[in-house]
Amino acid sequence: EEKNLCCNFDCKRKCVWCFDYNCKELCNKYDNSPCSVLQKPPYVCNVCSRRRNCKCDRFYYMANQADAMSKKRYSKARKKTHADEDELKRIDSIVSPLIRKGQPISHIYAEHGDEIDVSPRTLYRYIDMGCLKVNNFDLRRKVSYKQRKKKREESEAFQNQKFRQTRTYLDFVTYIEKHPEINVVEMDTVKGCREQGKRMLTLLFRKTNLMLIMLMRDGKAATVVEQFDYLTSLVGVENFRKIFPVILTDNGSEFKYTQELEKTDQGERRTRLFYCDPQASWQKAQLEKNHEYIRYVLRKGKSFNPYTQDNMVLLMNHINSTRREKLGGKSPFEAE
Repeated sequence: EEKNLCCNFDCKRKCVWCFDYNCKELCNKYDNSPCSVLQKPPYVCNVCSRRRNCKCDRFYYMANQADAMSKKRYSKARKKTHADEDELKRIDSIVSPLIRKGQPISHIYAEHGDEIDVSPRTLYRYIDMGCLKVNNFDLRRKVSYKQRKKKREESEAFQNQKFRQTRTYLDFVTYIEKHPEINVVEMDTVKGCREQGKRMLTLLFRKTNLMLIMLMRDGKAATVVEQFDYLTSLVGVENFRKIFPVILTDNGSEFKYTQELEKTDQGERRTRLFYCDPQASWQKAQLEKNHEYIRYVLRKGKSFNPYTQDNMVLLMNHINSTRREKLGGKSPFEAE
């Protein structure tokens, strides 16, 4: 009911209906009643037609500001640990000694998952935040990650290689679609150092992640054929065909003798060979990841010449005994 609070005594309007001054500045007794528009959806003034002349407190929704505030709150909440100091000490006493022994996080969870009350992702975050005695340098895989390179275009000369014809990755995918139950084996070689010397021939069964390691005197294509002939002599052609029905490998020159690898000296087919696309090691990702276990023991640049096949068998047994998360906490030896 107040009038002339602005000292303009010629004005006949009530102050509540005046839009020339801010009522809060002129009257200490002014109590702004809530606007009825704010009592119903969308609870903001954005869509109100009277907002230009309204003297009530305004509430606007600004999408960019709301999104920024939401991300800030989300980030701030995730930076804090949900475990108290005693719980962190208990987790640290379990995890840190095992990581320093060289055990991967997946293996630790397979053995002690019931004792650790946080997920593997949360545990990695605790390590990254420095909440435990170990840090990122104690995690073998994390410090070895490299920046991904852009995929190179396939050269015309590479496409014309005869040993790849009808054995490309697309041919492999088509064959697997027709035979979904077939056992796929991934194959590759591991070099010791750049000089001529011994190399490893690795074969991994996709279903169980079981890996075989054979030490070769060199990395020539004829030597790979000799390894196939040796395995065939041990198990026979029929068993070889059942164990290694389809093999997927890369485009290394050591695998260019396709006919000799697929067939025996008598011309009997023992396997089918397919090749990944160039610069696409992810197409046989399981084997590439399994090679990390080899590099834990034998670093890049170290010669394999001092080692024998017995050493490879010992290394292979240790790798195949490591429990894996993708196998439900089982090791490749235990997987069916």
